[in-house]
Amino acid sequence: MRHTCIALIALASCALALAQRPARVTIGTDPLPSAVNMLINPGFEEGVGEDGAPVGWRVNTAAPEDFIFEPTDGRVGEVGWRVHADSPAMSGYLQQNVAVEDDVQYRAWTWLRLRGGRYMMLLRGLVNPPDGAPYRFDERTDTISTKNHWLAPLYLNPAHLQGPPADEWILMPMTIAAPAGLGNVQVWIGSYFTASEMHFDDTFFGPANCTVTMTIASDSPIRKVRLMDLTSGRPIFRDDAAGGVATWERAIPEMPIADAYRVTVATDAGEQTQLVLANQ
Repeated sequence: MRHTCIALIALASCALALAQRPARVTIGTDPLPSAVNMLINPGFEEGVGEDGAPVGWRVNTAAPEDFIFEPTDGRVGEVGWRVHADSPAMSGYLQQNVAVEDDVQYRAWTWLRLRGGRYMMLLRGLVNPPDGAPYRFDERTDTISTKNHWLAPLYLNPAHLQGPPADEWILMPMTIAAPAGLGNVQVWIGSYFTASEMHFDDTFFGPANCTVTMTIASDSPIRKVRLMDLTSGRPIFRDDAAGGVATWERAIPEMPIADAYRVTVATDAGEQTQLVLANQ
């Protein structure tokens, strides 16, 4: 009978663990990205200009005949922007110029739906330092998908092709430090020398840092909290001694500003990682 009771207690404990909900994570930023966004028409909702580009932007490519730039369905709101290229012979971008201050950090991002090809964000400009020769500023980030490869599916197994899910919006941020004498940054987002199909929405360029307010509620005692940067996957904040509390809350200054963060919560019931949209 004693062994039967122990077995029943173990089964009840397992059932309780399975019944527990995932930790509930909410995040807010101060300031809000929308309040400090320096881009014109960052969500592409303000229509199309006479040149066929979204208002506030312009098309930058040496081979316009190889590209399609047009509105598409958006991540938020009604409109996003599509960049399509049949040929890998040339790159093609949407571009906008932004004034920057000396020796200030900035962050830029776009929400990207990459269905094939190589996406790139370029932040470029000409630096005229107070005490030196001019030089070119060039920072970039990129990602690639082979899921629209022309050999698939006849000769290549689609399961072996790399890239994010074709219908998933992913956040692609980067951070720069504007040197003295830069003055203006050209923000470019688009396709880099590949046959591509990519969609953009909810772009941003503005101050790099903010205060992140994070609240976590859990049915199981919280033991560890990690806040991660989406580009590196490394923690930018961690609390390894959360003390076994059911509710955890912090205001964390000088964090990278973003539309979303990756949060790992370790509890007595196990560990879970969530992509958490900020300010929602």
